[in-house]
Amino acid sequence: MQFVLMILLSAMVQYFLPWWSVVIIPFLISAWKGKSGSKAFLNGFLATALLWFGMAYYEHLRSGGILTDRISELFRGIGTIGLLTATTWSGALLGGMASLSGYLVRQAVFPKNPSPAEKAQAYW
Repeated sequence: MQFVLMILLSAMVQYFLPWWSVVIIPFLISAWKGKSGSKAFLNGFLATALLWFGMAYYEHLRSGGILTDRISELFRGIGTIGLLTATTWSGALLGGMASLSGYLVRQAVFPKNPSPAEKAQAYW
C-alpha cells in the first residue's frame, strides 16, 4: 500500500514541482506509516527507482532517443543504458534516504515507549 501510494503521489507532485520534490512524499508517508527503518528505506528506494526509471524511459521514447543521446555525450558517452541507470540509482537513493529520514524523525518526535518486558530484555 505504501509503495503504490508513494509512486502515485510522487508522480503527481513531480509533474508540477521541481525534481527534488520527489523526496517530500516518501518522507511524509514513512513518517506517517513506516513500520521499521529497513522497510521504510526499501519502500522509498524501490518506489522512487521505479518512478524515475519509468519517467526517464518515457522521455527517451518520447524524444526518439535524441535527448538521451545528447545528454549521454555530455557524460563522456556513457550511452542510453548508462544514463537511465544513473538516473534510476540517483532517484532511488534520494527516495530511500528521504523515506528513512521520515521514519527516523517520527521515532525522534514520538518515541515508542517500550513495555516492561522489552525493557528487561534490553537490559539483559
